[in-house]
Amino acid sequence: MTNPGSFTMLHKSEDGRFMYVFVALNASIIGWKYCYPIVVVDGTFLKSSHRGTMLTASAQDAAGKIFPLAYAVVDSENDASWEWFFEMFRQAFGERERMCIVSDRHASILRGASIVYPEVSHCVCIFHLWNNIKKQFKKNHDRLREVFFAMARAYKIEDFNRLMQDMDSIDKRVRGYLFQVGYEKWSIVHSTVNRSMVMTSNIAESLNARNREARELPIMSLLDYMMNLVMEWNNTNRMTAMSTFIGVGKKYHEVLKENSYLSQKMTVNILLSCLTSYAGATYFDKNALILVISLF
Repeated sequence: MTNPGSFTMLHKSEDGRFMYVFVALNASIIGWKYCYPIVVVDGTFLKSSHRGTMLTASAQDAAGKIFPLAYAVVDSENDASWEWFFEMFRQAFGERERMCIVSDRHASILRGASIVYPEVSHCVCIFHLWNNIKKQFKKNHDRLREVFFAMARAYKIEDFNRLMQDMDSIDKRVRGYLFQVGYEKWSIVHSTVNRSMVMTSNIAESLNARNREARELPIMSLLDYMMNLVMEWNNTNRMTAMSTFIGVGKKYHEVLKENSYLSQKMTVNILLSCLTSYAGATYFDKNALILVISLF
């Protein structure tokens, strides 16, 4: 009533007992189309006397700020609760082109997403995946760490394959495990969607850290806290955007400045560039290549 256009749903058992509640504020629904189409979902325990679990879905806005989309209170992270959460999310937000869901490897999340969003790519947080690798291959995890994260962020298939060979030299069993997970779920070069820089579920962890104390409150108080938190963050980010006089947000402006600074230290090998250009051309002019080489 106080947020017209919001989507809320209360789910009860057959005997009228509370089971689930889902909330997506109108501001989140409107702002979703201006965010990256990458949804990070996660679940965290409630600490009140009634226990339960809070499920959340978040995105990042164009300035790289955390943008909470929806939250729910359920009994636990199980198949039924996650499937219901994704059903409510689809009713509230629908589906977008090149949309991607990012999460840890919780079996119920994987199942619920595949049922409700079968056509949407589902990627895994590389940090959670690394923790699984570390637990299963304890002996060599110190050496595997650097190789794994470099491989996950590699932009060329040649680099990925080279790093995979390095990983084989450390522990050949890891390749089979990663293949079973699916390269497209954690590797940039194999991804079917553009994950941008969203390689982890850190934004969900940040939201969980912020509401840590509120998770000790009764459900109604928790829902009030989450509503106020979303409004507070949205207002703060809006005021920051209004006071910014650059074309991009501060976060990405700093990235561009750093890249610009690093690029000034680079040198271009003109001969190598020309040779590469001719070698990759459809029409190869031998006389032109000889002329280019003679210039050096």
